[in-house]
Amino acid sequence: MHIDWAYIQDRFDWLGHIIEATIQALIIAVFVWLFFSTPFALAVVIGGAVAVGHFWGREKRDYEIEVHMPPPQLKSYFFWKWSWDGKTDFFPVLALYTLYIAWFAWSGQTLG
Repeated sequence: MHIDWAYIQDRFDWLGHIIEATIQALIIAVFVWLFFSTPFALAVVIGGAVAVGHFWGREKRDYEIEVHMPPPQLKSYFFWKWSWDGKTDFFPVLALYTLYIAWFAWSGQTLG
């Protein structure tokens, strides 16, 4: 069986980043939960924040390299100028964890 990785990369790259961010967030969450005695729901929020920050930094750096931006690289914060690939790597991860946090707010639950 031949897997067309180019097809998957072109159409489902965003899903791979959500899976990567979820695994990353859960690893951080378990670490925070075990070593800092934090409630698990709050630990997941912390893990999600780390994952979102990771993707933000990675895509910002990729944009700076892509356009050969000299320091100070303040214009790379204009994420609407990022490539389509950069946007679709960052925003699905951000949306996932924003919805997770919003779910607590809407359901009346507390994180701590």
